[in-house]
Amino acid sequence: MAENENISVSFEEDDHRAAFVFNPEDGQGNNTKQQQTARPAKRRKVAKADAPKLQSTSAAVAAGPAFPPLFNGAESPDAVRLRRELFETVWPHVLREANRTTLDEVTAFLQQAAEAETGKITAGFIITGPNIASQGLLFEQLAERLCTATQAAKFVRLRASEAPNLKAVLKRIIRDATATRGAADGDGEGEDDVDAEVAQGGRKYLDYDLEALHVFLSRQQKQQSRRVVVAFQDSEAFESGLLTDLITLFHSWRDRIQFDVLFGVATSVELFQARLLKSTARQLYGAQFDVVQANSVLESVIKSAVAGTQAGLRIGPSLLRSLVERQQDQVAGIQVFISSLKYAYMCHFYANPLSVLLAGDGRLDRQLLQPEHIEAVRTLDSFQAQAEAAVGARQLNHAQLLIEDDEYLVAQVMELGQKRKEYLTQLLRSLHLAASTGLSSAPFTDLYILALSSGIDIDQSSGTLPLEDAVKRLSPGELISLIDSLLSAIQTGSPEIGLEGWESDAEEFVGPLTDLRDEIEGLIERSKSNGTALKSKYSAQSRVMRTTVVAQKVQLSQDSATLTDEDKAFTKAVDTLLGLLSQNLHCDPVDNLFLHEVWVFDSKSPYRDVFVPRPGATFGRALARPHDYLACACCAQANGGLESTLPTTAILYHLYLEAGALLNVADLWSAYYALVGDESDVGLDERSALVCFYRGLAELGTMGFVKPSKKKADHVAKLKHWTVVQRRPKANSGRDYYILLLAATRRLQHNTRRAATNPAFHAKLSQMTLQLAPLVQLTTGAIHPSFPRTLLAFWLLTDAQLDALAHFYHQRTPGPWTRQYPCPVSWPAGLGLEEKRRKLGRFIGLRGCDSPSLGVVVLENGVGEMLGRTEEEIVEGARRERVRRGEEVEEVRRKMGWF
Repeated sequence: MAENENISVSFEEDDHRAAFVFNPEDGQGNNTKQQQTARPAKRRKVAKADAPKLQSTSAAVAAGPAFPPLFNGAESPDAVRLRRELFETVWPHVLREANRTTLDEVTAFLQQAAEAETGKITAGFIITGPNIASQGLLFEQLAERLCTATQAAKFVRLRASEAPNLKAVLKRIIRDATATRGAADGDGEGEDDVDAEVAQGGRKYLDYDLEALHVFLSRQQKQQSRRVVVAFQDSEAFESGLLTDLITLFHSWRDRIQFDVLFGVATSVELFQARLLKSTARQLYGAQFDVVQANSVLESVIKSAVAGTQAGLRIGPSLLRSLVERQQDQVAGIQVFISSLKYAYMCHFYANPLSVLLAGDGRLDRQLLQPEHIEAVRTLDSFQAQAEAAVGARQLNHAQLLIEDDEYLVAQVMELGQKRKEYLTQLLRSLHLAASTGLSSAPFTDLYILALSSGIDIDQSSGTLPLEDAVKRLSPGELISLIDSLLSAIQTGSPEIGLEGWESDAEEFVGPLTDLRDEIEGLIERSKSNGTALKSKYSAQSRVMRTTVVAQKVQLSQDSATLTDEDKAFTKAVDTLLGLLSQNLHCDPVDNLFLHEVWVFDSKSPYRDVFVPRPGATFGRALARPHDYLACACCAQANGGLESTLPTTAILYHLYLEAGALLNVADLWSAYYALVGDESDVGLDERSALVCFYRGLAELGTMGFVKPSKKKADHVAKLKHWTVVQRRPKANSGRDYYILLLAATRRLQHNTRRAATNPAFHAKLSQMTLQLAPLVQLTTGAIHPSFPRTLLAFWLLTDAQLDALAHFYHQRTPGPWTRQYPCPVSWPAGLGLEEKRRKLGRFIGLRGCDSPSLGVVVLENGVGEMLGRTEEEIVEGARRERVRRGEEVEEVRRKMGWF
């Protein structure tokens, strides 16, 4: 490869400017002239004498730069080196397992077709599905597998964008087939190999003549095969005539070159075959291969690289959920997800000095831990939670040692590896058991994210994975199948996540399960002998409908049917099974673990800038408020507004925001010059202002805000709309638009003045801004972040925030602290949004949030008059009726004080 002789040439900002301001009176005219007359440095191509230097440079790049020392440079070199080694060793290589079945089938088919004499072209139709983003990975793996499995075969991959006509396709096939492996990968030396190999007897072939490829394959000494595999990655994007000509040409060269073709099909083989001529289709001997869909590949990658036992670093639930949602929304290839995972590994080990605590195998010792490491551990949220939990549990000695004794804390840190292993083992075993039951329809990825964020609990009322009702409704046969599935899962484990069987460690679970299965089978036999069907009190057969007539009214109620002794024993067996599942299908959230920040990475902030960049918003923010970036005195007075002292590009950007879809350049220039002209504070003359205007407009075009318009020659079109503006009327200039914009502004000001003078508006505003006293948690004394500080914030609470508040203050999950609050409330499942808001309002002491009584009826306007009674009379009548029926006692009246 050619190298630039002068590699020290630097580029300045003026190199890409569209216009310059030349002022010879600034005292730099001579220097400018010397710079213009100086001859620029030339960059010419040199020979390949620097090849050893390039090899050494590439070796240095392959070795990779060392990680920088953290703790403001106080980190020891051993710790830095260990972080780098951990990053290189714990990163899993997961792409090897993707599409393994398809690769094996295609390779076996091509090998069998090479041995058979069919007289046709071997064709493989690979059905990739609608997600064409996954085709890139598949065909890359095909190229690697076929070149490895069949050393004599040449692999050529074609895309529709690289094949405009037959001559270009033949050039690409010959160049890739005759190039070496490195040249085919893009080293840039493929053409020299073609010229050197295909010349014979002083004859040089054309670069699109297949005779050159035939000569090249015939001259191979070690590899006598003449096979060339041509893969059409997006075959449906190729022209039908081009594919027909290529297949016909390949068939005509069948006796000299053995061509095998692979087609990536997104729809179906029938639709693809309909695009070809029947005579062309008869020249193909093909087979169909169905590729695993992208969702299945993504789940297998998550099982092996994210949730598997071999994963050294765990991706947090919040970040993993965002990665999966982005993968599904953008329909991206699996390579993007792999890049995201590797970037997460890099961020963790590059910027987190505590990542050295992940080292095992004796590599982490006391000498490696510095005082800075210990201080950093004490700043973690999990350390604070551990200390607070110790104080709450009256373990004051443990809490004091954690805070004051460094050696005691180091001993706790050294146990991190064992505790992490125990937690992950329990997590994966619980997930595998939950998936083996078949009672949950959620995929493994969702279950894994749910387990990390909220833990695993099968309780129906408050559990994260409510399976209690599903187990209770199972029939005896289904319950035996469930027990068999659990026993099989414990015995075999899960190879997908690297989980081995743990039958020897689960004797307390396997033994009772086996006894339950035998007991249920015995109950089934006894019920058959008695001629009855075995059921439990939870099944639908044990519920009967009872009809009662009271005062000429029919009342329906449910009652339990009479249970036999076998039914009662079966009910007891179901309860026993639920107890066993509750003990073994249980896991805490990952946030509850001590020092989970060391081995869990859950930061989404770097991903927003790297994988979802927003350069337009960044440019707009900088142009709208340049003082925040320049920190100059001339722009400070603008405060986000429009001033003449702003840079030219910032002024044009403010005018750009006020315009419509098309900008009249003449009007834009008039507005700009009126702001920075002779009568302004800047005082630019017309010529200098015009040069600055053109330069600023060119910079807006470079940043992607405007472009030349084809509709009108004197206009430029906006590429981005940052504000919602009215549609511009059909006129020759932008003055009409500015009149409409001014009218809309005046209407907005008028409405604001009317609202300011409205007394009802002031009363409602003062009511919504009423301050609420926060309520603290009894166990920790903390205040929930979502606790409403004003009445308006209370009415803006979402459903998730209401549940979180109820859980934080021990109302959603009953416990010993639930009734210790001043106004405890019940929080059953299935509540609506307004019911939850009313209960939370009663809990924090707001008026009007009590449960509605039976006698209180809210009447619409006019309903009371139609009935002949007022609302107070109706309420009083309902109260007297309740007193007459004995539904209201004196004690309740005295306590509640309703009347």
